[in-house]
Amino acid sequence: MLGDLVKGLLEPIAKRWSAVMGGPLLLFWLAGVLIMLWMRGSGTRLCRTPDFAADVPCTIAAQRPWGPVVLTAAATAVVVMSAWALTASAGFVLEVLAGRWGTSRIALAYTRHRMAHHHARRSDLAAWRHAPPAGLADEDLDAWNSQNGWRATRRRAAYARYPRVSDPQHLLPTAMGNALVSVSAEVRRMYGLDLAVCWDPFVKALETPVRDELTAAATRVFARVQGLVCAATAALWAIVIPGVLPRLLWVATCALLVWASHRSLRAGVDTYCRHVTGLFVVHRVRLYRALGLAPPATAQDEVNCGTTLSAVLSRSLRASSASVPYEWVSPGDSAA
Repeated sequence: MLGDLVKGLLEPIAKRWSAVMGGPLLLFWLAGVLIMLWMRGSGTRLCRTPDFAADVPCTIAAQRPWGPVVLTAAATAVVVMSAWALTASAGFVLEVLAGRWGTSRIALAYTRHRMAHHHARRSDLAAWRHAPPAGLADEDLDAWNSQNGWRATRRRAAYARYPRVSDPQHLLPTAMGNALVSVSAEVRRMYGLDLAVCWDPFVKALETPVRDELTAAATRVFARVQGLVCAATAALWAIVIPGVLPRLLWVATCALLVWASHRSLRAGVDTYCRHVTGLFVVHRVRLYRALGLAPPATAQDEVNCGTTLSAVLSRSLRASSASVPYEWVSPGDSAA
């Protein structure tokens, strides 16, 4: 269920292809072309002495007059197919980064190790209370409080990206997975809504501009996933680079890009989670109205009404429970 939830928060509303997603892939192929040009020393005589890597393209280009046309079409097809493969694999890559590692002994051992780390980190963040050092007063105390405020804000934000001990959601072995699961935990804790059944109806109930903003936010996350994949696979170009030292430098550069891309993706996921949480704060009443159910009348009724709505959507209302009336509205009233 956790895997479906993590994937479902993003994939159904993310665009499969956009201009922002094309950048990493184009850079990947451009890097390969530049490496080939660098190997041959000049781009003016590429097919004068073709080697193994350039043999097939040069042979096709030599077939006049259709050779260049076929070569251009083949290059375009390669780029398009790689774009399709990249977009198709982005959801699976995101699940792996969120903690979907399988049930082998090695995967379970590493999962157990990472979960213990996140258990300890969550406990440390929950118990963190840093008092000022003794002897500070007046301006020095104000300065310490000012600087400590940055640390406290950062720790509160980090703690918010974990499900609580009392939540039904379990910890995941990665920070990214915990950030995504924390959204579901917070929405259930604050409003009683189960995102496993409420997410798709909630997205459909949003106004078009708000839904477009959510789609753009999800697309940016998937674009960063694809950037991470391109940065990792760019290390394969080391196969065609001559010399041990240039290969090592290229692999080290790719490793640095992977590290930077992963940090960027984590920041993007955190931003997306804050965006989703903010949407429920402002627009959750639209979910009740779209389903013809009465929204909570008071803040104290919020959790009970959300639990009832989730039970209605999951068809888990007991026969002995109180009746839940529908309050259907006309399209004109709904638009108003």
